[in-house]
Amino acid sequence: MFLRIRWFVMGALASVGAIAYLANLARKARERLTPRSMANSGLRGVARVLDTAAEAVQPRPEEPA
Repeated sequence: MFLRIRWFVMGALASVGAIAYLANLARKARERLTPRSMANSGLRGVARVLDTAAEAVQPRPEEPA
């Protein structure tokens, strides 16, 4: 009988912990996915692409032979 109660209590505690953990992950994701952060993220991506393109077309100095 006590073994069943112990397993029930352990399962309940594990469930509460898992729900709290998932709620924390959802809160962090909600904070990350604001319109401002999405716009900043998109601008950083565009800037990264432009930097890569600029490096690709930049003339390289000739190495002396």
